[in-house]
This record gives sequence, structure tokens and C-alpha cells, in this order.
Amino acid sequence: MHDQIVTIKSWPHMEAVPVVVGGATVTYSQAVHAVAVLSGSRTSAIAPVLRAAGNPLASCDYFAVAAPYLAWARTAPKTGRAGAAGRHVTKDAFIRAVSAALDEARQSRTRSAMRCLRADERYAAQIAADAVEVRKREHAASVRRQAEDEVTRAVAQCALTSAPCALESACGTGSCRFAPAWLRTYDIPAAPGKVKRPFAHMQAGAGFSAAPAIAAAIADAPYRPVVTVADSELVSVAEAAA
Repeated sequence: MHDQIVTIKSWPHMEAVPVVVGGATVTYSQAVHAVAVLSGSRTSAIAPVLRAAGNPLASCDYFAVAAPYLAWARTAPKTGRAGAAGRHVTKDAFIRAVSAALDEARQSRTRSAMRCLRADERYAAQIAADAVEVRKREHAASVRRQAEDEVTRAVAQCALTSAPCALESACGTGSCRFAPAWLRTYDIPAAPGKVKRPFAHMQAGAGFSAAPAIAAAIADAPYRPVVTVADSELVSVAEAAA
């Protein structure tokens, strides 16, 4: 549990959520920042360290905040340094308390979301539909990056040879000798673009783009979600076809 305190991270969209610690109201991200600053500090000081870091929790009643966790902190692993510096009891207890406040903020947000899900199943359907659209875009972007990398590699390899080439397809696709197996199917004329044809090509130096071939590759290998969602009065969930 002690290790979990120093590795706590901020959740997306939680940065501005208010968190109350020792009478001070700060944002979720500010509370996460306080934990990170204190966890990385080698001293037992709390307020001076937070003040130097510009964190608003420097003004909170940190003794009152730490009080419920002092017994736990006295049994926490030592830092390895000698004497009192070997165990920062109050600071560790304070970090534990702030971490607990952050945990409660996350759980509160989760409980709120669950209430919405129970109130209207279409809310869940919309979340799933939005997630599928995000994954579709990520999948298409991944295919595009891979194909563009192959085009770059093919141009570089062709530049090392003197064999003439008159292919209309983009380098690295179709009948190009340097095309990977998964792009050889797309013997499609290249579009105008910023990638330069290698010197061995009959249009050496001309700009081209593999966009048509990439679009075809994405269409042939679409993202397949694990579930499908129907936008209706009832939520329809089914395994996607293999």
C-alpha cells in the first residue's frame, strides 16, 4: 500500500475535480502534484516543500490531515537513512491521507457514472458507440503509419540501386520490388504528394502520395469491435463476426 501512494497518477478528465484536504479545496491535479512533490522530497518537511513548489495544500492543516494515518506511518518502511530521517512519519501519513482523498474523488465520479448507466441504458450505448469510433480512428491511423513507414523504407532502398522503374503505383506498394507482402495487392496509381520519387524512377524527384493504396488497405482491414451497439430503446450487444 505504501508503494501505491507514491505512484498515484491523475485520471483523464479529472484534473479540475475539487478535492478537500484539511479544510483546503484544491483541484484533483493539484492534489496529485502534492503527492508527487512530497514523495520525491528527501526531507520530512511538508509545508515548506509544498510552498516552494507553489502547491496550495501548503496552507492546509497538515497535522490534522495526517492524524488518522500516523499509526500506519510508524510501521511504514524506512528510507534507509539514519535516525529520525529514516522514517518521515507525519509526511508519510499526510501523503496517505491525500491519496485517500484522491481515491474517494475517483470513486465518487465512478458512482455518479454508474447512476447514469442505471437510469438510462442508452447512456451506456452512447459511451460504447463513441469508444468504437475512437478505436476505428486509432486503427486507421496505425495502418496509415505502417504503410507510410514502408513507403519511406522502399524509397530509401531504391535510392541505393540503379535499376530503372516506371511504376505508377506508390513506392512500397503494388508491384514495387520493395513492397511488403501486405501492400503488394494495392497496385493503384499514386496520388500527388510530398514524398519524392527516387533517382531510378522515370519521374525522379516528382512528389507522390500513397494515400489511395493506404485507403484501400484500411478498407480491406477495418476495425472489428468486440461488441456491436444498436442505438435504440434497448441496448443490443453481440459478438462481432470473426
